[in-house]
Amino acid sequence: MATEKTPFDQGRQAQGVFATKPTDFTKSLRTNILWQMVRFVVINIKMIKVIRKSHS
Repeated sequence: MATEKTPFDQGRQAQGVFATKPTDFTKSLRTNILWQMVRFVVINIKMIKVIRKSHS
């Protein structure tokens, strides 16, 4: 039983062909625990600012 591909599936495959590969530097940032903790803190500070503005 063959399954037919929908236009949506074909589009997703075409997008996958043109996806860029991450560089070694990008891979290292994604797996570096210290960098992830820094980003976590920065994002939380941004969220706190937004929440404070909406509650004042």
